[in-house]
Amino acid sequence: MKPAVMVSIGLLLAACAGTAEHQTPLPYLPREAPPPPGTVGIALTAGYVGRLLVERGCVKLDGGRRRTTMLWTPGTTIGRDARGLFLRESHAGGVVRFGAKIHIGGGELPEQFVARAYPEVVQRCGGPYAQGWISD
Repeated sequence: MKPAVMVSIGLLLAACAGTAEHQTPLPYLPREAPPPPGTVGIALTAGYVGRLLVERGCVKLDGGRRRTTMLWTPGTTIGRDARGLFLRESHAGGVVRFGAKIHIGGGELPEQFVARAYPEVVQRCGGPYAQGWISD
């Protein structure tokens, strides 16, 4: 094999090895469907305090007494950087980190509603359920 080909293969292998950490799939982030055109979404206004965690591959909020599957408002995204997992609210740019104590807005959602409107969330994550939006 020519030296140039061997160097190229070595560089490609090194590049792949360096990005293995970022190839881990992100957890499932349950999100509410956007409101129909011409309407405004509803944001429930109860307050929640807890820590974000991943359970059964889903993002949940651990409030101490129970873990809740939050359905995040449209515009909420999940990401990973050198410090770990985080959620970002795209409109105002608020960021909350997994494992840190956070304060968010939202409100409880009936299981029957979630089962009818978001069957994938019920199957993948389980309840209890609440709406969530980043308020920090």
